[in-house]
Amino acid sequence: MKPDTYASALRSWLIAARNAVAQRGVDADALLQQVGLDLSSATDPMARYPAHLGLAFWQRAVHLIDEELLGVDVALQFMPLNFNALGYALMASENLAQMYLRLSRYAHIVTDAADIRFTTEAGAGRLSITGDSALLGTVDDATRWTIFDYAVLTVVRGSRMLYGRDFMPLEIRLQRRKPKDHARLEKLLRCVPVYGCEDNTLVVDLATLHKPLSYANTEVVKASENALERYESNLGERGLIDQLAAVLTELLPSGEPRQEDVAARLDMTLRTLQRRLAELQTCYRDVLNDTRHQLALNHLRSENCSVGEIAFLLGFSEVSAFTRAFKRWTGTSPREWRNQA
Repeated sequence: MKPDTYASALRSWLIAARNAVAQRGVDADALLQQVGLDLSSATDPMARYPAHLGLAFWQRAVHLIDEELLGVDVALQFMPLNFNALGYALMASENLAQMYLRLSRYAHIVTDAADIRFTTEAGAGRLSITGDSALLGTVDDATRWTIFDYAVLTVVRGSRMLYGRDFMPLEIRLQRRKPKDHARLEKLLRCVPVYGCEDNTLVVDLATLHKPLSYANTEVVKASENALERYESNLGERGLIDQLAAVLTELLPSGEPRQEDVAARLDMTLRTLQRRLAELQTCYRDVLNDTRHQLALNHLRSENCSVGEIAFLLGFSEVSAFTRAFKRWTGTSPREWRNQA
């Protein structure tokens, strides 16, 4: 089920998840294609994908591998460069308090499906992590818990990289129930978290939060935050193309949708949609063709559908129309492309 949300996530986050799944002996790329994702199709490190597809991939992996701590595997793939400019800004922070503030400020650049808040009260700082309720409502508890395992452990490991091996939070609160292999999780966290909570929170004392860090670099922070703010200023408009592609993917099996219907699904008038796309130097027909092209390649690689079935899924009324379009995109027919692939 697709949630009523157009949240997205960075490609680099999905690559970490894919690598963790592949290390378990699973064909992660095939699993990604089953949910309509192909990470090889983009080389831009800031490319974004629909978050609900990434979560669908994650849930399939959790059940296929039968691993309740898959989020731990993904967290162990974490490197600061996974977060691009945000990673540099975090690692060059003057103390953990500033690192947590920057993380809460810019976390939506990694994914707008999560919300991170940092507050200080009663002699301690609290970093709380929540998720998009509409998105998380599409998966089971086991999958939701692994997502927060990943998020919390990533913050703990990042804090330890900067502060040193003796970094120790006052408390870690997790929504998940106590896992069977709790010893593994507790060894990595270096503490016994409080399980079954209403939130996912890291509590750190003020002395630890404000200890100066040896890798602090104000010039690196300034340059990184400038890059983040430039990206942030374009994120809302660039996200329109991702949102439009997600709506088209959902509607195409029922035939090529009318622009008016798609605009309504995006809560805007047709004129507004056309204007905003023009500002991005594109148009509805270009996004439609790009979406169909990418979906066609994904389906042909998976070999789960015939060419006729793919034509139907892409909203073409006839296979011949799909074949002509595919030749315009690739210079070859769908069958020839599949054989070569």
